[in-house]
Amino acid sequence: MRELPGGTVTFLFTDVEGSTGVLRRLGQAYGDVLVRHRELIRAAVDDHGGQEVDTQGEGFFVAFGRAKDAVAAALAAQRSHEAEPWPDGGNVSVRMGMHTAEPEINSSGYFGMGVHRAARICSVGHGGQILLSRSTAGLVDEDETPGLELRDLGEHVLKDLLRPERIYQLVSPGLGEEFPPLRSMSELARTAGPLPTGTVTFFVTDIVGSVMLMRSLGMERYALVLERYEEVVQRAVRRHDGQAFEIVGDSFIGAFSRARDGVVAAVEAMAELEVVDWPEGCRPGVRIGVHTGEADRWRSGYVGFGLIRALRVCDAAVGGQVLVSPTTETVVDGHDLAGVELRELPQRLLEDFDRPVVLYEALGLP
Repeated sequence: MRELPGGTVTFLFTDVEGSTGVLRRLGQAYGDVLVRHRELIRAAVDDHGGQEVDTQGEGFFVAFGRAKDAVAAALAAQRSHEAEPWPDGGNVSVRMGMHTAEPEINSSGYFGMGVHRAARICSVGHGGQILLSRSTAGLVDEDETPGLELRDLGEHVLKDLLRPERIYQLVSPGLGEEFPPLRSMSELARTAGPLPTGTVTFFVTDIVGSVMLMRSLGMERYALVLERYEEVVQRAVRRHDGQAFEIVGDSFIGAFSRARDGVVAAVEAMAELEVVDWPEGCRPGVRIGVHTGEADRWRSGYVGFGLIRALRVCDAAVGGQVLVSPTTETVVDGHDLAGVELRELPQRLLEDFDRPVVLYEALGLP
């Protein structure tokens, strides 16, 4: 590896949108698609003087000494992906985000909030889209490069970052221009519907052994694992009309007005997490609990035993397991669960509750 650029650095993060769906469609042929995707990214980076810092699954973390080189590499990579004759059902749609900062460097690489900000900007975009932070956009705008336009997308609150970021979209011939709203925390809050009331089905996730995983990976790699994990879970919740109302560390809580939707979303989320191309040694052991109960609204969330029981059902699961409470099983009994089977387990006590309950393991049918 060449020496990493120091001083003022522009970070470029890339990721493939919908990679799980492409993997399912192509099966073993996905390996060839992934190899070609990596070749195209690396060619664009090398041609414009970038330094590859890390590669995780389909995603890249790259550093450039100049912002305009990062932009040129991103444009070249997007255009080469657009021109590539991908196999049927194998189109690779890459989202990109960049931020210019003055990071710290140690023996393991870069660290600091600048790295996190660049990664978060990438994560809120869509396939085919190139997003720039305020600092990167300012440097690029000074060059007044012909054929480049910066579209102001406004200020956005990014997960785990206190200061909002004004984000710009790079517009250039050969790139798509129209995309859905960004997936930022502020945009999700603006567009989300009201939280369900009355009888609510709660969906709770957690990473088993998260502290040990964080220590073994380091904060930078662990943050990227969390990003991909939350992306998969949020997508499953939204797909089945659920509302995410709390994300704390490695725990995610969603609410559904229909129990069936909560159960199916949980099984689909677990299935997608199993096929994510996690880097070696970075696979998180995720557990999910689903419970239907009464809960009262309080400020922006809920309070009551219904939510507490959902948390304890999740705690009773092991990594890779979806557990469903007896109340939820009763509610969905007789309904079409879209290929999901509920398998009865022996009685057990849940923490904070006196009476043992029969839990059910939710499994996707082969």
